[in-house]
Amino acid sequence: MAENRWQIILGAVVLLVILLTAAFSLGIYVGRHGWGEEGLRYQPPGPEGGPGAAPGQDFAANPPDLVGRIRALSQLGIQLATQDGPRIVEVSENTRVEDKDGTPLKLTDLRLGDLVAVFGEFTPGNGQRLVASQIVRLPERAPQQP
Repeated sequence: MAENRWQIILGAVVLLVILLTAAFSLGIYVGRHGWGEEGLRYQPPGPEGGPGAAPGQDFAANPPDLVGRIRALSQLGIQLATQDGPRIVEVSENTRVEDKDGTPLKLTDLRLGDLVAVFGEFTPGNGQRLVASQIVRLPERAPQQP
């Protein structure tokens, strides 16, 4: 009888460790991405872009090929966290980098966590890699009022 009690206690401890690990993992994910992928998605407000949309960019008429947050930067490319998962963006000396208002930027002006829209062409045979012709750093959206 005492042996059964120890087995029940050991089983309860194992279940508790599993639940704590799951809660910790969920907390890390939510801390990085937020609830409902809000931090990974960009949608300009209103049908015409409205306030806060990037001036000079009509995303309704010319949607970007990728939109996401920068996870890693190098001289050869950018890794983006998108709503469809991580994507690689190849850059070259011909890639234009701009701010939301069309001000030219250098690739070194981009920072980890910046929200960007990328225009370019996907490489044949690999839908994960995009050769960028233009990168636009998007504005952060203001928190919505309740």
